Amino acid sequence: MKIFIEAILIVLLLLVFFQDLKFRAIHIVLPILIAILGIVILFARPYPFIVILYNSIFLVITLGGLYLYLLIKQRKPVNPFKSIGLGDILFFFAVVPYLSNTNYILFFISGMLFSIVSFLIMKIVSKTNLVPLAGLLALYMVFLRFISYFTVFDFYENFFI
Repeated sequence: MKIFIEAILIVLLLLVFFQDLKFRAIHIVLPILIAILGIVILFARPYPFIVILYNSIFLVITLGGLYLYLLIKQRKPVNPFKSIGLGDILFFFAVVPYLSNTNYILFFISGMLFSIVSFLIMKIVSKTNLVPLAGLLALYMVFLRFISYFTVFDFYENFFI
């Protein structure tokens, strides 16, 4: 059963990647399904549900910081969805149940670095100015899942910080 759920997760993440790469948007159903699978996986493990709350608080604080940065930079109220898409934010919340608190912060930071490097490579090839953030983070999460299959590291159970 675990392999089946993991396979569905990988397929959903790859759908997010390809959809965001092609359309620069993702369908709202994909992050919802990813979140539901994450909650199912979380309940199958002996970890507290409070992990979702802590990771969500980190994400809300980070997005609040982004809003304050944009507010100070523009010197007037701004729409934060012009700098980061709603699908990107939904994807960040969807992957909350998959990682422990410290690993979520590490995923957030390293995923942003992965996205920057990937976008710079994509920009050379396709001359685009739009970053498919949710798609690149989904691809990054697929890489992390494969690493956990072939090594002893589980990015939920192991603490790297």
